[in-house]
Amino acid sequence: MIILNGSGDTLNAVMGGSITTTEPSYFVSYVSVNSNILNGAANSQGALNGGTPVAMLTGSGSAQYKIDQFDIYNLDTVNQNITVSVTHSATAYSLYTATLVPSGALHYDTTQGFYVTNATGSITSTVSSTSPNVQVFSTPGNQTWYKPTNFTPSVVQVMCVGAGGGGGGGGSVTTGAIVMGGGGGGGGCKQEAYFNAVDLGSTVNLVVGQGGVGGTVGTSGQVGIVGTAGTSSMFGSTSQATSYIYAGGGGGGALGGVTGVIGCGGGGGGSAGLGTTGTTSAGIGGPPGTPTATVNISGTGASSSVSAVGGYGEFGGGAGGSHTAVPANFAAGTSIYGGGGGGCGGGATAGALIQPSAGGLTGPGTPGSGGGGGAGSASTTPTVGSAGSTGNSLYAGGGGGGGGGGSGTTIAGRIGGAGGFHGGGGGGGGSAWTSSGIAGIGGAGGNGIVIVMAW
Repeated sequence: MIILNGSGDTLNAVMGGSITTTEPSYFVSYVSVNSNILNGAANSQGALNGGTPVAMLTGSGSAQYKIDQFDIYNLDTVNQNITVSVTHSATAYSLYTATLVPSGALHYDTTQGFYVTNATGSITSTVSSTSPNVQVFSTPGNQTWYKPTNFTPSVVQVMCVGAGGGGGGGGSVTTGAIVMGGGGGGGGCKQEAYFNAVDLGSTVNLVVGQGGVGGTVGTSGQVGIVGTAGTSSMFGSTSQATSYIYAGGGGGGALGGVTGVIGCGGGGGGSAGLGTTGTTSAGIGGPPGTPTATVNISGTGASSSVSAVGGYGEFGGGAGGSHTAVPANFAAGTSIYGGGGGGCGGGATAGALIQPSAGGLTGPGTPGSGGGGGAGSASTTPTVGSAGSTGNSLYAGGGGGGGGGGSGTTIAGRIGGAGGFHGGGGGGGGSAWTSSGIAGIGGAGGNGIVIVMAW
């Protein structure tokens, strides 16, 4: 319980810097007690003022204010660092520091203590006034980590996962011999590192990777569009060259063609670079090692194959699923700790429908603990690919399943499954062989994440 004893005490909050649009708001609920007699309950509300401390509640006379609950809401459009303190006898005592995403909030009540919620109201961390301090960054873009000030940390652990690549859009034809689904996006790399806390400044810049966009499709008779690569996550800088830890994003999946052309999945992200977008020969995994379409150890991303299941990684991302010129579709690559690749979208020939492939798995063991998305169905009633599983602190997200291929006179191809958060590759869109329908777009890659733990 937080108590203010008389007019010399205040409950304060201050931001780490200035706002972009709107000051965060606060609401404090408390009861006033004097000589063990309850005077009544009341509230205090208002707005913060950038880097200038604001007294959210000020004690009065000889009354004792017992604070039951307070909430601070981030109304700004960017992350804001909020520090709460109590001033007693002219000395300020820090209680907690939290980084709030836009529409996120820091809460305190007498039952749960401090806890943080995200934009949807879900609890992202429960915190106390002592170590450990956990800050989770899941909004893509440039962010800032603030070293805790309410205790002196000794060790800082950082986990980064790069974003998954988007799946390629499927091809569409009205007549012809063959049509292809889009290739799957590559999975993002996962990296962890430990730092002596004294080696880090009071603030550290970081970047959270943005999942690649699935490739779109045109009208019937047109090829699909390649998926875009997922961007990288890093800690220490907003530039790979000066970052302390880096996790590359996965490459986008190849487009779905309307002739007998090979289309490869995107390469998996590596610890020293992005995976490349799939082409007619391969999607190359990110460095530092020499990427292969089979086994890749350490932080090297996996490459896709023109004739087999996509390569798999250890910490590097798995490769997206590919198809041959026949076409024959291959499953996406897996990763033990990185994101799984997205599956390949369904295709068709004049005589048969080619089933899409499933997304790559993640996690240790065989076939892995984190599920890849299931492939849709290529039939007269095709179905969408399912999304990959959500990752956790052990491993990244699973790859999305490929979309189903369309058939009949008006049936469109179906969308590829989205890559699992965080870092799963998106599934390729299904093709369409129709007089009026169009192919399915590629599934989006899963966003990356950065988690910083200090104790």
